[in-house]
Amino acid sequence: MESMLFHFPQSSSSPAALLSPPINPNNNLSPINHHFHCSLTSHRQRPPAAAVTCRALQQPNMAVPAKEAKLWGGRFEEGVTDAVERFTESISFDKALYKQDIMGSRAHASMLANQGLMSVSDRDSIVEGLNQIEEQIERGEFVWRTDREDVHMNIEATLTDLIGEPAKKLHTARSRNDQVSTDFRLWCRDAIDTIVSYIKQLQVALVRLAKKNIGVIVPGYAHLRKAEPVLLQHRLVAYVEQLGFDARRLLDCRARLNFCPLGACALAGTGLPIDRFMTSDALGFTAPMRNSMDAVSDRDFILELLSGNAIMALHLSWLGEEWGLWASEESGYNVEAFCGKSARLVGDLVTLQVLCKGLPLTYNRDLQEDKEPVFDSVETIIGMLKGSTDFAQNITYDQDRIQKALPSGHLDTSSCVDRDSVLEGLDQIEKQIERGEFVLVQNEESAKNLHTARSQNGQVPTDFHLWCYDAIDTIVSHIKHLQVAFVRLARKNTGVIVPGYTHLQRAQPVLLQHHLLAYVEQLERDAERLLDCKARLNIMRNSMEAVVSDLAFVLEFLSANSITAIHLSRLGEEWVLWASEEFGFITPSDSVSTGSSIMPQKKNPDPMELVRGKSARVVGDLVKLQLAHNNGIQVDKEPVADSVKTIIGMLEVSAEFAQNITYNQDRIQKSLPAGHLDATTLADYLVHKDIPFRTSHDIVGRAVALCVYKNCQLRDLNLDELHSINKVFDDSVYDYLGVENSIKNFSSYGSTGSECVAAQLDFWVSKLDVDN
Repeated sequence: MESMLFHFPQSSSSPAALLSPPINPNNNLSPINHHFHCSLTSHRQRPPAAAVTCRALQQPNMAVPAKEAKLWGGRFEEGVTDAVERFTESISFDKALYKQDIMGSRAHASMLANQGLMSVSDRDSIVEGLNQIEEQIERGEFVWRTDREDVHMNIEATLTDLIGEPAKKLHTARSRNDQVSTDFRLWCRDAIDTIVSYIKQLQVALVRLAKKNIGVIVPGYAHLRKAEPVLLQHRLVAYVEQLGFDARRLLDCRARLNFCPLGACALAGTGLPIDRFMTSDALGFTAPMRNSMDAVSDRDFILELLSGNAIMALHLSWLGEEWGLWASEESGYNVEAFCGKSARLVGDLVTLQVLCKGLPLTYNRDLQEDKEPVFDSVETIIGMLKGSTDFAQNITYDQDRIQKALPSGHLDTSSCVDRDSVLEGLDQIEKQIERGEFVLVQNEESAKNLHTARSQNGQVPTDFHLWCYDAIDTIVSHIKHLQVAFVRLARKNTGVIVPGYTHLQRAQPVLLQHHLLAYVEQLERDAERLLDCKARLNIMRNSMEAVVSDLAFVLEFLSANSITAIHLSRLGEEWVLWASEEFGFITPSDSVSTGSSIMPQKKNPDPMELVRGKSARVVGDLVKLQLAHNNGIQVDKEPVADSVKTIIGMLEVSAEFAQNITYNQDRIQKSLPAGHLDATTLADYLVHKDIPFRTSHDIVGRAVALCVYKNCQLRDLNLDELHSINKVFDDSVYDYLGVENSIKNFSSYGSTGSECVAAQLDFWVSKLDVDN
């Protein structure tokens, strides 16, 4: 049986023990809360990556004390219902961030004291109290309370219980918005260090396994058929190369996320004299984030981390599939788990992509749901790495069986290549293609020699790398073009103040320029991700890894595109909202707008709606490739081409839109509703007057234009003004004008007419048995 190419020595280690670390019976962990927790020390005392450990966070004693007033409850006259509290709490999972939260609070308290915003004695009391809380958590004695919602308020409220008044100063110049972003960046940073340490362990195990098998020749396969003999060492080192690229992807992500949000506060920063560089340095960050709105808003670092994990899981699934095929049935090892768990990591990534798509800028409560997929992805990839390492340390290749399985044939060298003839022929072919005259028949003997020492397996990845190389340059140029458009738009709006939003509720005033530049920051990271991917396209040391490497690179490429698309979807969502009558903050020009086939007053920001919609297509291209890898490398071309075409179109039209919008400064200042919602009803009125609809559409369109010019509503136009457009109008038109009259006049089934909506409401009250 050819698959029995290695075996395992009998030992007490069971497959389950290798692939699933044992759970401490003293930990009363529930499965849903079994997250890995990466320990974190201070920046200056942090151990090397290999020494950072991941351990399960103990489930706390979940006591149910009497409810207390919320820390944010000053303006509220009543508390939230039990159902709302259960639904909105996050302490059941974000308690995994306790160490990072305490670390950030220590740094913040020290900075406040240094800046004279609290006394040294208060700082000392806070730090001592935080130390006590950390010890309680690690002993499993801390009581986590769901009425305190999350890890931040649990720790802060308990600190207040412990030390009293000084604890109330800790949240000075800080919001949960920048606090959670800081905590999560710290957690992800250490998670990356931990994962990279396990990657190194697996690489070492594979290298040691290769050193034990010097000179062993195994069949090399293409299409799961014997192709060429290869050294086993060469095969094993191919996986070492892949893992090296996986580590570099994660380290690039680490470098990008290692900027400090703390001090950004809710979204706009603060007027207090804080020192963000001090806290950044104390927490081991490279520097504070430059834009406070970007700091509390973006989660691209999580998407990048999960993308890196998913690509690595693909590599581990290949390794697991190979070992599963090569292992004997009697070994009892279940390496199929590697292949299955790789799908789980793809699912975690897709969850985050769906979560982030179309979110308005700054913080939204949706982002509370970003943690569990990350915890699961980190835990799963660490488990896969540990299991693979243990597996590599417990196998022996059966050299006798391998020798018998070797193919009998060998490749012979072909004739020498006539270089000049080949190059001349290629020049002719290129010209024929450009003239549209190329025919796929070549009989010249010199052309036949071109394929000497070359295979389609290497040729296709080379061509595709070159194509992707150029595509990345093109995309980056479009990113830069959009960044320029944003900067120019910002310059045109000096001094303009707009409402800043969190949870889509007005939060703080911010400069419009600040708001626009948050997108510039995001786009910059998008370009960096693509350029990092491009740099990896230039490295290829192992021939076996080279022929499959393009899949990993295009996954990275498409992952970077999807993050860019998600950023653009957020921009699209915002501009669609801001162009609406309810906001009225921007006016797109006619050159970037479309009309409606039925509603004559409409001027639609369709390009940005499609930017929002096409982001799903870019994500879909990535998912197609992640799910298609077992069907062969050939399937990667179409999703990549579609992703590149789509993202370029999104960037191009976003820049076009940015160049053709006007911010309505009066409307922004007043933030009052406006609109001509009765325009379609007016068109219906004209249809009742025997005016063809298309003509009615045009008439009402001109009426709306008059209203825009006069800055009034349709019902404010007098009959003389209406007659200036068309003589058909009479006094009965006013029964159709105005929002209230529009509602009364809608009558079709399912419409928004009063009677129709009342009927719909009655149906649902009856069906759901709703009490009055």
